[in-house]
Amino acid sequence: MSRKLYIVGNGFDIHHGIPSRYSDFKEYLSNVNGTLHDHVIKYLQVEENWCDLESAFAYLDVDSVIDEGMQFLQNYSADNWSDSFHHDYQYEMGKIVSNLSSGLKIHFCEWVRLLKMKSIEELICQPVNIDRDGLFLTFNYTLTLERTYCIRESNVKHIHGKSDDDESEIILGHSWSPEEIPNLNDVSNPEDMDTRIMEGNELINDYFGDTFKPADKIVRENYSFFNSLKNVEEVIVLGHSLSEVDIRYFEEVLINVKDNAKWIVTFYGDSELKSHKMTMAGLGVKNVKFCGLSEIR
Repeated sequence: MSRKLYIVGNGFDIHHGIPSRYSDFKEYLSNVNGTLHDHVIKYLQVEENWCDLESAFAYLDVDSVIDEGMQFLQNYSADNWSDSFHHDYQYEMGKIVSNLSSGLKIHFCEWVRLLKMKSIEELICQPVNIDRDGLFLTFNYTLTLERTYCIRESNVKHIHGKSDDDESEIILGHSWSPEEIPNLNDVSNPEDMDTRIMEGNELINDYFGDTFKPADKIVRENYSFFNSLKNVEEVIVLGHSLSEVDIRYFEEVLINVKDNAKWIVTFYGDSELKSHKMTMAGLGVKNVKFCGLSEIR
């Protein structure tokens, strides 16, 4: 049983010259689907470089989506009434939310598959000194560990899927449980609502479920991997942002590794160091050292 666990995030790929930032995906999307790119900016509260894209799924600007749909909500007394008016509002709402959920994921998977990995001999950067016999919990969709470092597939757990998976197996989304998000049809007098509006609201309700990353369920489905960490004495975090959407997995690792396990957490810049220290303290990890990726020995 391995005594080392590596937790790998996107900073690891970036270190190896792979253009895998969300800002790179933003540029890709603007070239292949400008309308969807603009919808992300208009309806999701993303920062300029899209680094918070996954979290932003939970902050859909519902009011703006509804305002857009209202342009297609015709009055029943309209002189030019057509039977199609029964569905135009829902159709427009559905286009927006499906684009931001399934449509965005399809393009994301296409982009991930285009990312190229180099052999270790082709690297421009200094390779990271890692134990190839360790266990690897990677949040990356790329196959850098397997193809650049020749890590055995059996030692690598791609917790959110990998580039050669089917699109349905790629996991991308926010960490808010749909139960935490208000149901738009939970009103005091639903019988007074326009049926078209209720159906449009349901599309938005479904969107939050479709873009939810079910960490608890994923942990349960990967019980055997987490249970295999019982002998781990050292946890090395390589290029992970320790973002809120992934904290549940770190909690599970803590439950399973040895109580006195040593942690090494890499960071990039003073701001990330400060954030990482706060996160690790919040997790209750005391035996921890912080360093840059190039300092891993």
